[in-house]
Amino acid sequence: MNNVIAMMAILFHSSSIVAQQKASTTEDTTLSAQEIKAISLKDYKSFKVNIAPLIKEMSDKRVVGLGEGTHGTAEFYKVRYWISRILVEEQGFDYIAFENDLSDVWALNQQISKTKNLGQLMKSHLMSIWQNEETKEMLDWVKQCNATHQRKVTLSGLDFPLLKPDVEMLISVLTKGQDLTLMPAVKSLYQAASLQDEAWIGMNDKSYKIDWKLLRSGSKSGYITADSIEKQMVNLQLSPVLKGEFQQALTNLKQGFAPFYGGTAEGDRDSLMANNAAMILKGSNSKMIIWAHNAHMGKTKIYAGTVGGTGSYLLKLFPNNYFVLGTGTANGTFAGTVDVRPTNSNLMKTYPLAKPIVGSWDEMLASKNIPSLYFSPSKTKLASLAKPLRLIGFGIKSDKSTYDTLNLAKMFDAFLFIKDTHASTPLK
Repeated sequence: MNNVIAMMAILFHSSSIVAQQKASTTEDTTLSAQEIKAISLKDYKSFKVNIAPLIKEMSDKRVVGLGEGTHGTAEFYKVRYWISRILVEEQGFDYIAFENDLSDVWALNQQISKTKNLGQLMKSHLMSIWQNEETKEMLDWVKQCNATHQRKVTLSGLDFPLLKPDVEMLISVLTKGQDLTLMPAVKSLYQAASLQDEAWIGMNDKSYKIDWKLLRSGSKSGYITADSIEKQMVNLQLSPVLKGEFQQALTNLKQGFAPFYGGTAEGDRDSLMANNAAMILKGSNSKMIIWAHNAHMGKTKIYAGTVGGTGSYLLKLFPNNYFVLGTGTANGTFAGTVDVRPTNSNLMKTYPLAKPIVGSWDEMLASKNIPSLYFSPSKTKLASLAKPLRLIGFGIKSDKSTYDTLNLAKMFDAFLFIKDTHASTPLK
């Protein structure tokens, strides 16, 4: 039970975690005009010119993390789309990965080239935080890019909240490879996966009662079966590509069962997402862009080491080959949900951003009166300074409880700040 509670506490960080420290007030906390670069969000062309120095820094990395200060800000989706487009079209990047279920995004990637209803495909395979017009614009571009270029963009997921998509991916791979040897064992995983998914989604309903004994028993059975299948993989008559995809789905399935089973330690969520990125890129020369929250993309954990730090694991897996951009805002609105567990059906609504707290990075950057800007924290005189930064998950709070005191230079290679932002646009 303790493993389950710990997993749920960190799985999608929310405003329920509070850890604040007081920022130093005895040193200069102002960035000079020379340390800041203003950028324009008026159009793609203007943005591309402004962001060119930052793209140059990203271009020679194997993995680039594009963070977001909230899971529901339209402008964060826009700038990440534009940066991704430049990296793909001009710098050889060919993977775009989401903080989303690995197998669900695999299914979306399989269907995106032929779908006539991209919005419905997104609703079926992306969590609600990605179900917006801004993400759709990026996916439309991917679809068009793949239709006209020999080098394809592959969409991937790195997370493991839902398990039925993993079973469906395993079945699809075996069917495509025409080796049905392990199909009975794979199909037997449906029961445990369905039980766990039902409990996960049910946590959003206050009247739902979880049978923890049944859930742990089912997850244990599912994990043991998945582990047994993995040991038999060597005999599968599949192409290297399909065998790799089979391994990805099976690994993701074990990652999901493990916390509820409690009999094995697969690692914390952030290490698993980093390992999934490495597993996807294994054996290739591909380069990956990752879209996820600042807390995950950052190079250090936050909230006293209890949350985040996918970036720290990526640095170990890809030495000197990881670059991370954080994003932040001060005013406006954002989209959030009152649900406690992220799913593909959370109801997202618009909420006002609370005024930045005194002494925070948000307040200091907003005082510059520059609509949009970026800077490299380690290259400024504030490189050693720690100040509160707002970190809004998928919840609805944006008050002082959502801040943690951070050294930006230790978290990010660059930080992009947009003073006034808006909630992401729901799919039409």
